[in-house]
Amino acid sequence: MPKSQIPLGSSVAIIGAGIIGIATACALNRKGYQVSVFDPSKPGEAGSSKANAGHIGASDIFPLSTPGIQWKALKMLMDSDAPLKVPLKDFWKQIPWFWKFLHTSKGKRFIASTNALSYLCHSSINDTKELLEYYNMSAMLEQNGCAFVYDTEQSFNKSLKSWTDRASRGFISEVLNADKISQIVPTINDNFKFAYLSHEWGKVSEPIDIVQGLANAVKVDGVIFHPNRVSSVSEKLNSVVIDFDKGSSKYDAVIIAAGIHSISFAESLGDKLPMTAERGYNITIPSSNIDIDIPIVFADRGIVATNLTSGLRIGGWAEYSNANRPANQHYFKSIARISRELFPGLNTDNANFWMGSRPSMPDSVPVISKSLKMNRIFYNCGHGHYGLTHAATSAKLLCKLLEDNDLDKAKAFSIDRFS
Repeated sequence: MPKSQIPLGSSVAIIGAGIIGIATACALNRKGYQVSVFDPSKPGEAGSSKANAGHIGASDIFPLSTPGIQWKALKMLMDSDAPLKVPLKDFWKQIPWFWKFLHTSKGKRFIASTNALSYLCHSSINDTKELLEYYNMSAMLEQNGCAFVYDTEQSFNKSLKSWTDRASRGFISEVLNADKISQIVPTINDNFKFAYLSHEWGKVSEPIDIVQGLANAVKVDGVIFHPNRVSSVSEKLNSVVIDFDKGSSKYDAVIIAAGIHSISFAESLGDKLPMTAERGYNITIPSSNIDIDIPIVFADRGIVATNLTSGLRIGGWAEYSNANRPANQHYFKSIARISRELFPGLNTDNANFWMGSRPSMPDSVPVISKSLKMNRIFYNCGHGHYGLTHAATSAKLLCKLLEDNDLDKAKAFSIDRFS
């Protein structure tokens, strides 16, 4: 195929209307492509775009699989309150994924993943800001930093290298002593004495409002939304045929941005997408009696707290499990109990519980790539719990990839990096 593989003005269909799919629709529409979006659910309603923490975590440049992760993981699995959960019944089926995950923590693989994530992170806040400004939604984004709070001085000291490494890559932060912690986040437990303030961090007012606001805006600009479930995708001659529950349509190109459901589409096309469901749990409390101005990450617990339009949202954790498994109700109770420990005086009445499957790659790096088997099918998926963080930047990179098949910057995000 020629270098300019999908010319401007071509018809492009996007499968998936989460934040990744919608951000991609925005970028393609602004470029001049004729865009259609397929999803049986309303934009943002079906996946983890609906009720995530709302963070733009630009300083989180390291893959989840860090050096020594195997020992940390064993320790966490033996602690019922630790952020890592793996149901035994689902573990065996995921051994190939965990093997790739473990290999990410070593040498060149860890550096390569960190480099790829750093590339996305350097642009994430500015790209998100520009995207929201274009659609008159800039008031929905704040950039006041994020407090990373540690349980003990020992864990704080262990984190110093990671913050030094971030600084060497241009991600600025500062140490918070006990007095500054009490000033910046006065409602947390007084036992927390050690923290970092990351300046490369933002948050939105409400994640679902971002997705739906952008979707409504691009609909006005001509993007067509099909509330249909796609059953198959196939490439025929110089076009791609999408079969869905009410018929079929032909497009010049197709973008698969269907979150965890991207796996089945990839398999049907002959591509291998090593992705698993990293399920997150949270509670949202409409009247919590707790007021925090900036997001808080309780680093030793895998829990984040954010003040959103809907209330105080507290959650996190990573449960590697079958995406169709019912939510574990015990985890909600555990998060509520831990939340009361973190925030004395917290009122958890009328809390809303939510669990979502985040599409996670073994190296924490998303797939922004052309199919290995098809010339007109592309992927933009696998962002884990950084979909909102990297959506705008990933969409811009995907646009460049459509225009230039030999784009060097996209190689780090290629689907063939595990083959």
